[in-house]
Amino acid sequence: MIHPGVQSELKISLNQLVCRFRTAIENVMKTSWVPENLRGFPHGCCGTISELLGEHLNSLDIGEFYYVCGDKGGGSHAWLEVYGLVVDITADQFEGRPPVYVGVKDAWYAEWEEGTKHLAIHEPSAFFYRDESQFDHVLEHIQVLGTSAG
Repeated sequence: MIHPGVQSELKISLNQLVCRFRTAIENVMKTSWVPENLRGFPHGCCGTISELLGEHLNSLDIGEFYYVCGDKGGGSHAWLEVYGLVVDITADQFEGRPPVYVGVKDAWYAEWEEGTKHLAIHEPSAFFYRDESQFDHVLEHIQVLGTSAG
């Protein structure tokens, strides 16, 4: 477990990082080529987006981010977890949820029955892996956003 004070600081930093990632995705959606299975962002692409975000966050060496996929009422949803925090940038595909959620697992996430949990990586065996791997414009936009913010 992580100290609550450290968890709070991590939450603030993560929120900034993942908000930039989401903004970069939104910018790319307007200006660049996007794999077909991601064109409905945030709808229907939580698994792939969580893998891509998780792989990026894991590359920053700030913790081990885990991909989590849960089932509820015949549907599924995916998000990331690290040190007791949920990281989700596609929650707004569900009514009443924010575009970005970084925080402890609230009652809404607790309703999902976890079916899958593993280290977050973009699986090479994914059907659209080749197209999704070319979706690197997001990282370029993150760098631009980071430069303009500083």
